[in-house]
Amino acid sequence: MTIYKKWFSGKALSTSVLLIASLLLTVGRGLTLPFMTIYLSRQYGMPLKEIGFALTLALTAGVVFSLWFGILADKFDKKIYMLLSIALFLGGFIAIPLVNNAVLVVVFYSLINCAYSVFATVLKGYFSDTLEIHQKPKIFSLNYTFANIGWTVGPPIGTLAVLYSTNLPFWLSGLTAVIPFILISRYVRSAPVNENAQPGTTVLSPRTMLKDRALMYFTLSAFLGSLVYGSFAACLSQYAIAISDSGLAEKVVGVVLPVNAFVVVVFQYMVGKRIRPDNIRKLMFCGTLFFMAGLAGFMLSGSNLLLWGISAAVFTVGELIYAPGEYMLVDNIAPSGLKASYFAAQQLGWLGGACNPMITGLLLTWFSPSMLFVVLMAAIALAYFMIVRGMAVKSPTIPSMF
Repeated sequence: MTIYKKWFSGKALSTSVLLIASLLLTVGRGLTLPFMTIYLSRQYGMPLKEIGFALTLALTAGVVFSLWFGILADKFDKKIYMLLSIALFLGGFIAIPLVNNAVLVVVFYSLINCAYSVFATVLKGYFSDTLEIHQKPKIFSLNYTFANIGWTVGPPIGTLAVLYSTNLPFWLSGLTAVIPFILISRYVRSAPVNENAQPGTTVLSPRTMLKDRALMYFTLSAFLGSLVYGSFAACLSQYAIAISDSGLAEKVVGVVLPVNAFVVVVFQYMVGKRIRPDNIRKLMFCGTLFFMAGLAGFMLSGSNLLLWGISAAVFTVGELIYAPGEYMLVDNIAPSGLKASYFAAQQLGWLGGACNPMITGLLLTWFSPSMLFVVLMAAIALAYFMIVRGMAVKSPTIPSMF
């Protein structure tokens, strides 16, 4: 009863409802994303090359357009903006089974990805505007944990659903958006524009971001970080095929994904809540070392599945620190009234994860397989260097908190 009162009463109710909404929407996205290749191939007979191009275009468009919609979110009530993005998310999933055109399917899937990215960005902006500074690391970590639970739960449900009907995963994904829409409408408090602004402060515009070198460094760090851990399962499967065959790749993915999910779900909150402005530099350095140790372990694993699992656990500790740490870095430099804009800009960093399969393929083609991990180690070291440079920059809008 005490826990219930702590999370589902007063101001905490809005936060709890939004975390549940984040979980359900991620489950909905996980229900369909792994099966879009099957859907486009089975329903429209699209060749794999065209499917790959279409899905990359849809995912990239979602990230890029979410930047502009995220900037607009600072000009409106964030609650209304989240409801709007959920409505578009729901509409996209309803439309895909009803249209009979591959181009429209890709367009609607781009809309879904954009809506999800906008919701995720505005959600972080809402938390940043409404939470106390000591609460933010805990809630950012919980949100990341819930998102990982969603990605763990969604695909197996989608696997079962697609056995009954190719369209069933889309209807179920739409259903996951209905509950968040109702809960947010009823229980989440509105966050009026510039709610926390102090009288006499200068009104800032999104152009401020273009002058903020700290944001530039942190976005570059996010790009390099997501390049390393954003699509690491696909990266490892490509590596395993290069040194052996698809059989080893299946075994490796079958080991590292459950280990990654277990470590994130069990330890993310415990690690993330300890990140504070006064220790974030030291912890991000530790995260960098864990990433590098994990990558070195992958390079030495060969066909030893136990070593693959241990290396995945070490690698994931780096992710536990970097994921909430990157959000905290941006939150500490974002001025009041531009929180969603800053988080939207940081969202561009996730393009690194989208680039990972392509870069991995090129490295495996041009160099020896082990060179892949050397390059990724250099990338994560450079990501930490960008963090250090960003923390050293004097913000043009607010005093440094580091």
